[in-house]
Amino acid sequence: MTAPTIELNPELARQILSRMGEAGQPPERGALLVNTGTEGILELLREEYVLPIRDAGRNSTFKLVQAPFGGGKTQFLHCLREICWAEGFVTSLVGVSPKECPFDDVTRIYQSVACSLQTPPANLLEESDLGLDAVLRTEIRRRCEEAPEEEVLSWVKEEIGRGRVDSHAVRRAAELFLRAVITDDEDTEEVTGSFLRGDSVTRGELRPLRIREELSEKSAYRFLRSVIQVLRAMGVPGVALLFDEMDRVLSLTVKRKKEIGDNLRQMIDHCGRQELPGMILAYAVPPEFMTLVVPEYPALEQRLRSARRFSASSTLSPIIDLDSLPMSPTDLLTGIGDRLLELFSAAGEGPLTEALQRRNLQALAREYGEHQLESGSRRRFVKAAVAMLYEQAREAERILDLADIRTLAGSANTGVYAELDGEELF
Repeated sequence: MTAPTIELNPELARQILSRMGEAGQPPERGALLVNTGTEGILELLREEYVLPIRDAGRNSTFKLVQAPFGGGKTQFLHCLREICWAEGFVTSLVGVSPKECPFDDVTRIYQSVACSLQTPPANLLEESDLGLDAVLRTEIRRRCEEAPEEEVLSWVKEEIGRGRVDSHAVRRAAELFLRAVITDDEDTEEVTGSFLRGDSVTRGELRPLRIREELSEKSAYRFLRSVIQVLRAMGVPGVALLFDEMDRVLSLTVKRKKEIGDNLRQMIDHCGRQELPGMILAYAVPPEFMTLVVPEYPALEQRLRSARRFSASSTLSPIIDLDSLPMSPTDLLTGIGDRLLELFSAAGEGPLTEALQRRNLQALAREYGEHQLESGSRRRFVKAAVAMLYEQAREAERILDLADIRTLAGSANTGVYAELDGEELF
């Protein structure tokens, strides 16, 4: 499986600057290129989990990533996804919310994962097709390029049709889908592909294919386990399921919170019992999750309560706390400013004097780090920093004084509204 090329070229740099400058949001592609503060944690995850899973094809892990609103959860998951892509992992990044993917509804969880699975893109400027069917299609076509059709068909029958997969329905659908791709049977490919994605398929369409079980609340977890097993049988080095919970989930009823806790507990147990070998499961939440949701479900609380947080001396801990990084707000923003300056240079947007602009960015970082610590300050710093760099490139470069810095910070704060559901923040 081809890993993406993670390099800073002019086109990618311009795309990242555009997104960060217009909305102050972290990029969906190239997150590692602008990441600051969590490099150590991500490297530990790569060394302790990603590489061993890739090399041995065994083990699995669960990590709960917590940070306050705007504290970098989404950025962290994007970085982890790119690390997994670099090792050939298939990934799924799902935004959890009461409307889009309620985590108390296991059928919706399955559908969201199945529809967002993707192979590593060839490079960060390209998009790979989303969906379990797209992943399977890509993998089987790759095999067909390496071996004769009859040999691949035989392999599908032996490894998938007779493989160790919990759900007979998923195993059967996957076998038929792969055979249909190989033989250009478009009708069967469409029906089985829809079934694997969790789309609505009638019994009349499934009966001739001898697929007798449908996606339901009772079968959803078995279906999800089976998808991971099929992907592993296809030779995928690993699978990363990344869930990004929006803060609005905390307003749910006690009953729904308990259901979320039960579903999360089941996923943790599957990882612990090695029922999902080769999988990384990360669930990002605000800190309130530990006080408002976890206590409603004692079995989950027992699994998550730990005396330590994830670190070099405690890599088995399930909790990664992004709010406990050994960096002051000013240092963090200064680091982000350094990355933005590198992007600006790589984008070729205009010659700037590095030392002079670093001084301006450091002054802006101090203004935000010492005086504007409310939610969303990172986003506003990014917008102000990018605007300053473009202005300095268009006009004569100069060192900004304190009045200039405060004017710049004030203009970036103008018209700030409450973030919308699904909005990505640093």
